[in-house]
Amino acid sequence: MDDPKRERKPLRMISMCIIACSLLLLASCGSATNTSNSTSPPGHSTPTANPNAPPGNFLYTSNAEAMFLAWVNNNNALSGQTQDAQYKTDSSGFLTVTSTHGSFTGTLSNDQVNLNFGGFLGYMVNVTGTYSNNTLTLNIPTKDGGVGTFVFVPATADDFNNAVSVMQTTANNDNATATTLTAESASTATAAVATSYAAQQQQRAVANANQAVANDLSSLQGSIPDFNQAATFDSVFSDYAKGWQQMQDDYQTEVNDAKNGCANGNGVTVGGDTITVGGDLITIGGDDITFNGQMSTINSAYSNIQGYMTNLKNDWQALQTAVANSPSGTPGSNYQQSDIDSAIANGNNALSNADAVVKKAKSERATYDNEANDLNNKAQALPGQMGC
Repeated sequence: MDDPKRERKPLRMISMCIIACSLLLLASCGSATNTSNSTSPPGHSTPTANPNAPPGNFLYTSNAEAMFLAWVNNNNALSGQTQDAQYKTDSSGFLTVTSTHGSFTGTLSNDQVNLNFGGFLGYMVNVTGTYSNNTLTLNIPTKDGGVGTFVFVPATADDFNNAVSVMQTTANNDNATATTLTAESASTATAAVATSYAAQQQQRAVANANQAVANDLSSLQGSIPDFNQAATFDSVFSDYAKGWQQMQDDYQTEVNDAKNGCANGNGVTVGGDTITVGGDLITIGGDDITFNGQMSTINSAYSNIQGYMTNLKNDWQALQTAVANSPSGTPGSNYQQSDIDSAIANGNNALSNADAVVKKAKSERATYDNEANDLNNKAQALPGQMGC
């Protein structure tokens, strides 16, 4: 087998070649020629036959591939396994040696070999060749539509492992060389790259901080009108007023009916009036639930305003820091301290107005609840006072 170092190619060229190199993928590094008289692919040296090899065990090697084939011959019906080791390029661009395994069936007739590699990678590969004087020659279809001639000689599994070891050593050496060259190139440009990267990062920090402040201002300024509109209890107290008026009217009806005394079942009528007044109290209790729902809406919007103000203060500070840390001065800040102060003042005014509205609303609600409870107590006591 040729010394792989003698024909070593640049890393990228080798990786391009070895990706194409596989028996079971219908491609090989040595199949670039499409000449029927070719005895073996370029870059290939037929390995030395091992006289101690078991029957039906064969090896093919090249600078970038080693294939081991072992069959069992049962009255010229063949079945066996293959092991194919190739160079591969990993995601980092380094060479590795990977191995794939396949199985086959076939026939041997008058030195003619026909092998079927079925089911490997989801399709069948048919390979023909000859077996003569202990040498197996396979005609393998190539990716470009031609046929390459691959010569296998008797060998053992250890011979295959040794060939793989040589390829692995070559890959390691090539990787070490590539890494050294990369490190040398990187060290030459480190200072310039680092300086450029730092400047880009500083400029990006300013741009990001400007955008953050813009988002905060938009959120705060856009939410204040909606918050001011939501911070009201007008509709809730409209319902309180209606319920309270109805309760007073129903209580007055009860008082008027009570004046007629207990005769003719009038006591039952007064009792019904009492129940009606109690129902009015329940209605006002429903208004309390509506009040609490409005309070939740206001509290949520209140928290949002506070959050927007906090974010604006923090992002404004970050923008100032980013500008100070960017010596180029480009880009600069899109905002001034007065922009931030004005927005914060508007937010605080909205919160103060909401505080005043909520404080007044709680007082009015307490008045409705207390008066409604007092009136209901009078209504419930009235039938007993009649003595019916």
